[in-house]
Amino acid sequence: MKSETKTCQNCKQKFVIEPDDFTFYKKIKVPAPTFCPECRRQRRLSWRNDIHLYHHTCGLCGKSIVSIFAPDSPMTIYCNKCWWSDKWDARDYGKDIDFSKPFFEQFRGLQNAVPALALINDNDIASVNCEYTQDVAFSKNCYMLFIAWKMENCLYSRYGAQGKDIMDTETVAGACQFVYDSIFINKCYHCRNIYWSTALVDCAFCYDCRGCSNCFMSFGLRHKQYCFKNKQYTKEEYEKIIADYRLHAWTGVQRAKQEFENMIQQYPRRFANLWHCVNCTGNDMLHCKNMKDSFNVWKGENCRYFENGDGPKDSYDISIGGEHNQCYESITPDHSYRNLFTIFSWKNSEITYCENCHSSKYLFGCSGIKKGEYCILNKQYTKKEYNIFRKKLITHMKDAGEWGEFFPGSLSHFGYNETVAQDYYPLRKRETIARGLRWRDKLQFTTGKETIRFQDVPDSIDEVQEKIINEIFSCEQCARNFKIVPQEYMFYKKMRIPIPRRCFYCRQAERIHFRTPSRLWHRTCQCAGEKSGNKVYQNTIKHFHGTNHCPNGFETSYAPKRKEIVYCEKCYQQEVV
Repeated sequence: MKSETKTCQNCKQKFVIEPDDFTFYKKIKVPAPTFCPECRRQRRLSWRNDIHLYHHTCGLCGKSIVSIFAPDSPMTIYCNKCWWSDKWDARDYGKDIDFSKPFFEQFRGLQNAVPALALINDNDIASVNCEYTQDVAFSKNCYMLFIAWKMENCLYSRYGAQGKDIMDTETVAGACQFVYDSIFINKCYHCRNIYWSTALVDCAFCYDCRGCSNCFMSFGLRHKQYCFKNKQYTKEEYEKIIADYRLHAWTGVQRAKQEFENMIQQYPRRFANLWHCVNCTGNDMLHCKNMKDSFNVWKGENCRYFENGDGPKDSYDISIGGEHNQCYESITPDHSYRNLFTIFSWKNSEITYCENCHSSKYLFGCSGIKKGEYCILNKQYTKKEYNIFRKKLITHMKDAGEWGEFFPGSLSHFGYNETVAQDYYPLRKRETIARGLRWRDKLQFTTGKETIRFQDVPDSIDEVQEKIINEIFSCEQCARNFKIVPQEYMFYKKMRIPIPRRCFYCRQAERIHFRTPSRLWHRTCQCAGEKSGNKVYQNTIKHFHGTNHCPNGFETSYAPKRKEIVYCEKCYQQEVV
């Protein structure tokens, strides 16, 4: 089998399907994609509203609830307790297949009829006090936490596993505790503003450091203590430097941030953050094997076009998921086998084109099914009937050009600007509508209700009193009103973190900007011999290529026009490790 170059039916750009890709598609019995990887990702993400929450009312018990669905949504919304209860059965909404209509049209009608889960979390089931969370499981006392599991006392964060007492983070794993404003960290304790680091204790403003304690404003350190700007100090000297920066004050933090951001541009970056990985391409992976074009993954194996997950195997085109096998073109197919074209469906086997179905097997085109089998469009069939109608429906979808495609973004429950797609593929309202996608004119938030100005807030957290939790702030960037919740206030006090001046949404946007995108470019190592190619960094050792430019090429998520200095693995190790 040979590679094939195809033209994306959406963006009209060329893309390549490799022999291994064809082998995977054949194994799970789906046709090769007609959209390129980027357009496939954008289409999936247009179905994910991760962080925009709304006040709603449960359609069964009448309780006031929080939901990812806006109040004007045509869908019936149930709270978690009602949705997971035995008070209703999604099969009561079953429909006969209408072979005169497109499948996606029929499925959208079913989605509008079947009650939807207000938030994808297991609050009051396997999680405790996690009402304001989305895509969260097995957690406790969390607030505004998104896409995480096995977390405790965590706030305003995304992508987490097995963390405790954490706030304002993006990708945390492996027993981290008391961490603030950090990205892609593992096994860290009592740290703030640390990035792509592991096993740090009492560190602040560190990038790509490992096994360090009491280090500040440093890059690429290994097993160091009492370092400032990569220089060794005595304990007494180090403590004086920390005290002089006044990191418990807003002005001190702003000074440190500016210096840190300038400093890390002076050092070479590894072309990709691949820790303990074998035969992998992508970025931000830990303990992975044979992962291609994948990002932000732990313990993954034999996957391609995968992002944000823990323990996936033999899967393609997944946007967030954990511990699943042979899944394809899906959103969060956790603990499942052969989920094909599914959305938020967990603990399933052999289900296709389903949304929010759980602990089921042999479903096709279903919504809201729990512990079911042999259903199509939520209607119950015998095993024999199911196999016959499934085959007929696939033929019908092939004729309509639907089979093998994920749900069109035009059918999404959400406005494009509500979804994760807007974070990575931003569109203006006019362009969004021209593409046949929805746009939400008003996201749910308030402005102009503030009760305090930031100039009236003490610079140091040490001087802030508990009454601050009764005040309403206005984000200095977007003017959105926000409050400091009691749990958040206690965290700031314990960690000596000054009160933020921006809302969670703007703080998260800054972290997204700090990361590289989930795509790859082919580049050549920027080591030019004695210095980096831009002459900013002076090498500390003679490299294998002498005074010549390094010939090594690689796939990296650092776009060619970015200003970071990017080295190949060999040159990076000679300089940093």
